[in-house]
Amino acid sequence: MKKLFFAIILMSACMVTSFAQPGRGEKAQEKMEAFKIAFFTEKLQLTPEESKAFWPLFNQFENERDALKDKYDLEGKKLELMSDKDVEAAIMEHIEMEEQMVKLRRDYVRRFMEVLPVRKVALLQRTDTDFKRALLEEIRKRREAKQGGPKPRRG
Repeated sequence: MKKLFFAIILMSACMVTSFAQPGRGEKAQEKMEAFKIAFFTEKLQLTPEESKAFWPLFNQFENERDALKDKYDLEGKKLELMSDKDVEAAIMEHIEMEEQMVKLRRDYVRRFMEVLPVRKVALLQRTDTDFKRALLEEIRKRREAKQGGPKPRRG
C-alpha cells in the first residue's frame, strides 16, 4: 500500500511537470518540489490522510520561515566592511531572528502534532535535513553527468 501511494505521488508529480511545460526555472522548481514530496512522504511514511493535512501546513511553515529569513536578510552583509557599531547591531539582529525562528518552530510543532503522530513530528527536522543533503547530492550528480564525470576533489 505504501509503495503504491509513493508511486502515485511520484507519477502525479511527473505528470504535472510534463503537462505544464513552463520555463526552465519553473520546471526545475516543480521537479524539486516533486522530489521533496516523494522524499518526505517516504521517509515519514505519510498516509494519504496525513499527507492531505500535512502538506498545506508544511508549505505554510516554509513560507513563514522564508519570510522571516528575508526580513532579517543577514546573508548580504559584509562584516569586514562594517563599523563595530554596525557589527554589534548585526549580531543582535541575528539573535532576534533566531529567537523568532524558535517561536515559529515551537508554534508549528504544536500544529504538526495535531495532524501527525508525535514520532513523525519528531522525525520531521531530521527528514528536512536529509532532504537538503539528498537534493545537493542529486544536483552534484546531474552536474557531473552533464560535464562528463566527476571532478577531482581538492584535498
